Amino acid sequence: MKKKIDIQKEVAKIWQEAKYNLKELGQKTMLLAQRGEKEVVRASKTGKLQLDIVSLNLKKENIFRQAGKKVYEMHSKKGEIASAKLSSLFNQADKLNQEIKAKKAKIAKLRKQ
Repeated sequence: MKKKIDIQKEVAKIWQEAKYNLKELGQKTMLLAQRGEKEVVRASKTGKLQLDIVSLNLKKENIFRQAGKKVYEMHSKKGEIASAKLSSLFNQADKLNQEIKAKKAKIAKLRKQ
């Protein structure tokens, strides 16, 4: 009878240890999953910002094409370049450059996290 009680106590002890170990394993698994989720979110944000930068660079290139075309037209028609007519295009390009710098700074900040 005493062996049966000892075995029951031993089984209960082993079961308690197993429950504790499973609980600990579950907590560690949740931590890893949360870290993975943070990495995915960070990578997603970084990817979106990089796509935004590509889009802004394309817009800037279009402005440069337009500026080049206007400069050539002014040069070929008048023989001179009127910078006042180009200032709005150059201002747009400057604004796009500022947006690109801001997004690159956000990417750098996300990568440091």
